[in-house]
Amino acid sequence: MERDKSYPTDFREIERWVSEALYRAINGAMGSCVSFTPKRLLDYVDRSDVIPVVLTLVKHILEELHKHGLIEKDQSRSIVRYRVCRDSPLWSLAKGGQSSDNILKLLVTIVE
Repeated sequence: MERDKSYPTDFREIERWVSEALYRAINGAMGSCVSFTPKRLLDYVDRSDVIPVVLTLVKHILEELHKHGLIEKDQSRSIVRYRVCRDSPLWSLAKGGQSSDNILKLLVTIVE
């Protein structure tokens, strides 16, 4: 039996998923960088089984973060991966905070 796909109620919900996923990915990092695809990023918040348009919107958010120099983009493979390293402001927001709220505030400012 196929699982129900995750349907966000609006774009803000997708921004919340991405900010929480980034927070969890960075806090769980053992090294100085963490890399992911849009789909793998959503694994951190148990939302990887989504409709394709949601992944497109997640990619849009990640592209905006890349344009602003907050994450790196690796196009050397067949699948584009994104990377957050220790020198990114996202890293310090995640490691220094108790929740993903500060990352969400940054996302809303950048993506708007």
